[in-house]
Amino acid sequence: MSARTAFTLLSGLLLLLAAAIWLGSGEATPTDRPAGATPEAPPAAEPAVQPAPPTGAQEPEPQDQRELAGQGAAPTTASAQGLRGTVVDWLHRPLPGVEVFLLESVRNDPLAIPAMLQRGVGTGPVAATKSAADGSFAIGLPVPTDRLFELRCLSNAHADVQLGDLRILPDTWHDVGELILEPGTTIRGRVTIRGSTTPVPGATVTLSTGTVFEDVASQGLPGRERGLTAPVDASGNYELRHVPRHGRCQLAAVAPGFARVLRADLDLRGDAPVVVDFALPPGLLLRGTVVDAEGRAIQDARLEAWPIGPSAPPITARSRRDGSFDLVGLWAIGYRLKVLARGYQDLELAEVPAGRDDLRCELRPRATLAVRVVTPTGEPVLRYELGVRRWFPHDSDPLQGQVGLVAELPEQRVRLAPLDAVATVQGVPPGRFVLEIEAPGFAKTLSAPFDIQPTTPDLALEVVLDRGTTVRGQVLDELGAPLPGAIVQAEPDGAAPDNPVWRMLAQAVPDRRTKAKATADAAGWFALPSLARGIYQLRIDHPEACQEVLTGLRLDAEPEYRLPPIRLPIGAEVSGRATLGGKVASQLQVIATSRVEGPAAAVRPQRLETVTDATGAFRLPRRLPPGSYELQAAAVHQANPEAQVFEMLRQLQRSATIFTIAPLQRSAAVDIDIPTDR
Repeated sequence: MSARTAFTLLSGLLLLLAAAIWLGSGEATPTDRPAGATPEAPPAAEPAVQPAPPTGAQEPEPQDQRELAGQGAAPTTASAQGLRGTVVDWLHRPLPGVEVFLLESVRNDPLAIPAMLQRGVGTGPVAATKSAADGSFAIGLPVPTDRLFELRCLSNAHADVQLGDLRILPDTWHDVGELILEPGTTIRGRVTIRGSTTPVPGATVTLSTGTVFEDVASQGLPGRERGLTAPVDASGNYELRHVPRHGRCQLAAVAPGFARVLRADLDLRGDAPVVVDFALPPGLLLRGTVVDAEGRAIQDARLEAWPIGPSAPPITARSRRDGSFDLVGLWAIGYRLKVLARGYQDLELAEVPAGRDDLRCELRPRATLAVRVVTPTGEPVLRYELGVRRWFPHDSDPLQGQVGLVAELPEQRVRLAPLDAVATVQGVPPGRFVLEIEAPGFAKTLSAPFDIQPTTPDLALEVVLDRGTTVRGQVLDELGAPLPGAIVQAEPDGAAPDNPVWRMLAQAVPDRRTKAKATADAAGWFALPSLARGIYQLRIDHPEACQEVLTGLRLDAEPEYRLPPIRLPIGAEVSGRATLGGKVASQLQVIATSRVEGPAAAVRPQRLETVTDATGAFRLPRRLPPGSYELQAAAVHQANPEAQVFEMLRQLQRSATIFTIAPLQRSAAVDIDIPTDR
């Protein structure tokens, strides 16, 4: 399979994933299984469970030349935007002291999920607070952004609550209403030795969601890093209290000397406690050390033991300070062992029988790059941004070649001394790559493609910066008068920022082209300097006109590109009020889409999205040109995240309202209601 074909298939899979994410949680509905003990599976079909990572494990320090930006903003009381609400119990009594966290949704960057799971880290909260004596809370976002967020409420006396897919508009405090914390359900049972009623000593039972989105989010929450865990007492009994009643979950039992047993797809929707008993068979382990070629111990390497034959998740562990590791809870079968460590090539052993205690996993170092960046006249550049990108060439057009992230190699902010003009990048895996350089006064520049083989120890590269192309033009209104203040943005050709699927993928996938923005002057003129080589589109916005998009702008080696005058139609401003069953509800999502009537080529598709304020009022973020449109609305629920997608689709369909913008119409008031069954 060619690299281009692989990239195309990956993109297709990502689009399917993104579509599911846009519509909802993307998780399957739980199976209708009666509450109680799950039937035992034969040994070959028993899924394994990932062990908890060792405490105290830390990521290696970044290279000296890296100055990595922080991942989250510190909460501040001076925030101009955020979320307000009240935490209450199921009788609507206020709950003080409940921990409230604001997190970025993992749906913003799904491509980062595998790396986060591998490293055992979560997204982490961007802000945190506690509910007041009356149950109220206010949690601010210091810097406005168009990313998705979710709220989490944690209480030791109640089931956790989450409210997801929230948008926070600039200079707006959104009221999310009451967040109801319920007692949740109880899971209890016994853990015994298989074939007897003897309790298993030292066993523990752990509850997890079994979904990557939830697992990554939970790993970043204090107290929820490893799910809900209960010890087994001397009689073999355990009990997990305050378990959320909705969502998929899986339960695992483990003890030294026994094989791990997993119960998946548990149904917690009933009112009665759920009884799940475990019968653990004897288990084996894999024990050994992880070292480099010189025999030095490698700490915090991740080991994955994948069972050969049955379809099951791996049993995992991390190496200790002396390089030793123990993979416990294995069945008496063969395993495929994979070893991963930062800075080293992955090691895979095809078949390892369970029970070995003498494994020596020797890892070879990955390649090191020595990078020198110079100007077109050969002068060294000492300050720049450096990224290593996978390279997917186009068959016939070099401007359409694609770049991809290397998850294990974060961006570097290079700051060099005058006598040291060479930066180093360690830990480059095998593959085909380019270097991406961004420096002040120059366009984003890609190096020539280069290959890293498993035997490549190091490689010296020189990158000559490109000054790029300046695009100039003038923005006019529909009568031909200059339109000062118009915002012109350079984007990849074919970009669709109004489409949430495209927007999510664009945030997760790097682009070789320059993201640039300019504001038209008093005469409507603008300039976009230092654009990298590639094929672009220009998006032009003005608060008193409709958006215009110019596509197919090909920039290669020319220093300047002049556009013909760009005219923006005035269109109409659309506002209104959205309700749920005739009543105001917290943060209703409102979506307007164009309806294609007549020749499709004569209509540029429109999709605008916003949310209501505390009074139910909304205003679409920009004006709409003449045409026919459909308005839909949906509510964000504190409910089963698996069923939420279907409820949202139902609400969007039932609330659909058609409206029309006529020529010369300058405003439109459209109210919309989401019918309820009450």
